[in-house]
Amino acid sequence: MKPVIVHVVQHLKPGGIESFALEFQRAAQPFFDVHIISLEKQNVKCYWNNIDGFKAFIHMLDKKPGWQTNIFTQLKLFFEKVKPMYVHTHHIGPLIYGGIAARLAMVNNIIHTEHDAWHLANFKSRLLQKIIVTLVRPIYVADANFVAEQVNRLMPSLNPVVIPNGIDTNKFKPSTVNKQQLLKEAGLPTELKFIGCAARLESVKAHDVLIKALSKLPKNIGLLLAGTGSLEAQLKQLVIHLNLEKRVFFLGHVNDMTTFYPLIDVFCLSSNNEGLPLSPMEAQSCGIPAVLTDVGGCKEAVCSETGKVVQPNNPTLLSQALLSSLNQKSHHSPREFIQNKRCIDKMIKQYISLTQSELRWKLC
Repeated sequence: MKPVIVHVVQHLKPGGIESFALEFQRAAQPFFDVHIISLEKQNVKCYWNNIDGFKAFIHMLDKKPGWQTNIFTQLKLFFEKVKPMYVHTHHIGPLIYGGIAARLAMVNNIIHTEHDAWHLANFKSRLLQKIIVTLVRPIYVADANFVAEQVNRLMPSLNPVVIPNGIDTNKFKPSTVNKQQLLKEAGLPTELKFIGCAARLESVKAHDVLIKALSKLPKNIGLLLAGTGSLEAQLKQLVIHLNLEKRVFFLGHVNDMTTFYPLIDVFCLSSNNEGLPLSPMEAQSCGIPAVLTDVGGCKEAVCSETGKVVQPNNPTLLSQALLSSLNQKSHHSPREFIQNKRCIDKMIKQYISLTQSELRWKLC
């Protein structure tokens, strides 16, 4: 039997934490049985592609708003059944439920990863987290140096280990199909160069800044937006106002992101806040350069040879960086950065080593 790892997340709607858990599951599965428990219930197949082979390892609880003591019981019984080598929690809710249940089930190792630290700026949230960490005593991890610095500033006693997020470079790789052919098959203009963004259509992602930046670029440059969110209608109105209807395309939720990155020439996140974002690293693993705003851990997600980081909320600077990236001729590929610094197998090995396990397994 393979050793067992259990990830506990709040939900499995599209997002960075959820992608982290699912990609971890796929990459580690040859060596471990990796279970994912979502506290909230939803139809996961609506959001994620190719999970059929992992149905037995994805578990949905039915947590409603507010505290539910039966969730502790359900988790404890599951942990006692599968006997995990460690339980891995993500964000405060899963830390409370999963962490306490793991201790009640006598699980030896609990790891908690902090993917951002903005919530710790709130005194009540910080106090709650301090109490739970004292009770659960997890191995505390930050997914970026920036996040670790924020945690150390707000909760100095935690002193997290830094393990950067990793990308499956076997899954996310350069396309061997001609880009013009892919654009034609997708029903998109073949005469445009495309900037691409994959992010929730919410204010924190500042898509309006990216759209305004596009309006300052030559007319042979377009924008592909992958994702859904509450600002979709508002952003579409901005596109109409700037006369960009023939250059901006809202693709909605994209089940398989490996079909998205080959369509674009440069990837961009114009966010106001980030941890260590996965999507620009996925794009770079596909050989696509990235332009990001200088927030959170974005600097740590970008290849220094091919990528650019600019001031947030500045459409002019963003447009200049995007045009420079589209026109650059580099002998370097951002994929090399991902393979050397952000490989998912190396990330998994670092997490396994935290448990001081003597298990031996082959990684890239």
